[in-house]
Amino acid sequence: MGCATRSIRVAVSISMLTIPWESVVFWRRGSVVLAILSAALLVAAMIAREPPDFSAMPVVAVVRDDQRRAVWEIRLARAAHQIAADSLRLQSAPAGHAYQLWLLVPKGTPRSLGLLPQSARKRIAVSPESARLLGGDGELEVTIEPAEGSPAPGPSGPVIFRAGLEGSG
Repeated sequence: MGCATRSIRVAVSISMLTIPWESVVFWRRGSVVLAILSAALLVAAMIAREPPDFSAMPVVAVVRDDQRRAVWEIRLARAAHQIAADSLRLQSAPAGHAYQLWLLVPKGTPRSLGLLPQSARKRIAVSPESARLLGGDGELEVTIEPAEGSPAPGPSGPVIFRAGLEGSG
C-alpha cells in the first residue's frame, strides 16, 4: 500500500508540473507579473512623450514688479498639464529662499504651482485641475519662501508680486 501511495503522489506531482495553468498560484503570479509590466509600460510611455513646445503656447500671465517691469511670463500647455515659467530678467531671491508661484481662484484656497526660476525657463508639472483653472479667472501671486518651498499648504512668506490671468489657456 505504501508503494502505491508513493507512486500516486509522484503521478499527481508530475501532472501538476505538466499543466501549470490549472494552478491558482500560477494565475496569481502571472497576474502580478502582467500588472507590473503594464505599469512599467505606462510609465515608459509617459516619460517618452514629447515635451510641449512652449514657444507656441499662450501666455496666461505676466508677473510684473512694482515698477511694472515684466519679471516672469507664464505659459500653459493644458493638455500636457505643464506650465513654463520664463524668467525675463534676473530676479535673485534672498539667500536660503526661493520665489514660489501660487494660483488664486475665486472662492478657493491658494494652490502652489511650484518654485520659480531666477533665470531661464523652468517647466513645472501641474495638476489637471490647476491646468484647467489657469485658463479662467483668477490671479497668480509670488511669495518668498524657504528654498524648498512653503512648509505650509498655503503661502507662508510675504507676497512680492501679483499677476492677473489672461484667460487664454
